[in-house]
Amino acid sequence: MGAIVSRALRPIKSFNIENRAHRVISKEKPQVAPSYPSTVQDLQRVQEAVPDIDKKLESKDSHLDDRLKNVYVTSKGTPEDDITRKKQDENPNRPLPQDRNALEDFDFGFKEPERVPYGRTTLRQAIEYITSHQMNPEEATAAKIAYEYKLKESDVENILKHFKTYEVYVPETKDSKAVIAGPTKNRRKLMEQSVGKIEAKKDSNLDKQNEKSAS
Repeated sequence: MGAIVSRALRPIKSFNIENRAHRVISKEKPQVAPSYPSTVQDLQRVQEAVPDIDKKLESKDSHLDDRLKNVYVTSKGTPEDDITRKKQDENPNRPLPQDRNALEDFDFGFKEPERVPYGRTTLRQAIEYITSHQMNPEEATAAKIAYEYKLKESDVENILKHFKTYEVYVPETKDSKAVIAGPTKNRRKLMEQSVGKIEAKKDSNLDKQNEKSAS
């Protein structure tokens, strides 16, 4: 609709366009957009302070040119190649890495420490004992976890209180009930059962469609 309207208005817009263009070009000076009152006041203050400001802006200032001639930039640092060569000469037993391959992706997005100090825990360890506690809270108590992972029992109690591992929720279908698979239950077994039921339903639907198409 818009294309039709613009095509219909095109002859009206281009009517006598050449004469209108000459009329605009023949004007001595285009009309300047009005300035804000604050801008007008600033211009008045500048003209009162420096009456010949226009001439100064248009003319070349020899004093500024002389000052620029006296400005020099000198570098007193050491080039990067010389620093690298110096480091290699100081300790030849520790050469720079030559392997430029991409780094491997870590399980949790960062490299885990090889040595964990006393009273500290890693994310992998936290997931392990949080999951163990959710699966069997009577066996994996805070005291046993603190003794095994060298942690304070109060810290372990706070971790088990405020942090839980994720659980997977499989919604209810016509053939199966809703299932929650998580640390408190056998996650793999429940997931395999739910996935098997969904795949069996898909196969039965395909068999029905094939029978209808064959008939």
